Amino acid sequence: MAKITVVYWRDIPAQVIVKEGRKNAKRVLPERFEKAIDQSAMHAKLRDTDSYLEHWRRGDPIACGDDLEAEADAMATKLDAEFSDEILANYIKAGGLTPEA
Repeated sequence: MAKITVVYWRDIPAQVIVKEGRKNAKRVLPERFEKAIDQSAMHAKLRDTDSYLEHWRRGDPIACGDDLEAEADAMATKLDAEFSDEILANYIKAGGLTPEA
């Protein structure tokens, strides 16, 4: 059974990985996510490599369909739509953490 995993820096998604056995499909989210992560790290004063790297994590794997490429595309598209520029700006202000409501 295929599983989909989202890779995060703190609470900002960065990459989608879909895996079944030895097969996998990966999608890096658009550049605006990378920029948001970098800006969040600076805002949180995480300037050295070790401080930055320790905040990467993988979300819990979720079962998905067997078309790995389609599942990776669908999740990447979903995350891109859910995280508007305005929402990412709020994450940046919160140092990459989920903003308080």
